[in-house]
Amino acid sequence: MCEEHCACGHHHDHSHDHHHTPEEIAGLRRKKEQLSMLQDNMREIQQLHDKIDAALARVERENVGFILTQKKTLKELKKLTDKVLGKGKEPIFATLYAAERDYIENIEDIMHHAQILKRAGQGSVTPEVVANMEKSLKAAAEAAK
Repeated sequence: MCEEHCACGHHHDHSHDHHHTPEEIAGLRRKKEQLSMLQDNMREIQQLHDKIDAALARVERENVGFILTQKKTLKELKKLTDKVLGKGKEPIFATLYAAERDYIENIEDIMHHAQILKRAGQGSVTPEVVANMEKSLKAAAEAAK
C-alpha cells in the first residue's frame, strides 16, 4: 500500500480517508501558535544578547566598567529566559534553557570581574584577577558563537 503525507504532515494509508477531528485540528493550531510565539520570544532573547555583546565588544582595560551598564539588560534576559523556556522543565526547552544559562553565567562572571577591576582602579589589579577576566572574556566569546 502506498503512503503519502496529508497537509498536516502525518502519514496516511490510501486505502481509507483520514480526517482529523476538530480536537486534533485545534491541537495542531495550538502547537503552531506556540511555536510561532517561541520564535518571537527567541528573537527577543537574541536582541538582548546582541545588546550585551555589543557592549562587551567595546570593553577594554581602560573602560572595563562599561560592561556594568548592561546589568539591567542581563536581568531582563534572565527574566525572559525563565518565562519563555519555563526554566527548562519541559524536555523540549531543556537544551535551549541550558545554553541560555551558560551565556548568562558567563556574562555574570565577566561583570563580577569587571566590578572588581573597577573598584581596584587602574594599576592596582592582581595578575590573578586579570587572568580570570581574560578567561571569562574568552568563555563569553565562545558562548556568543
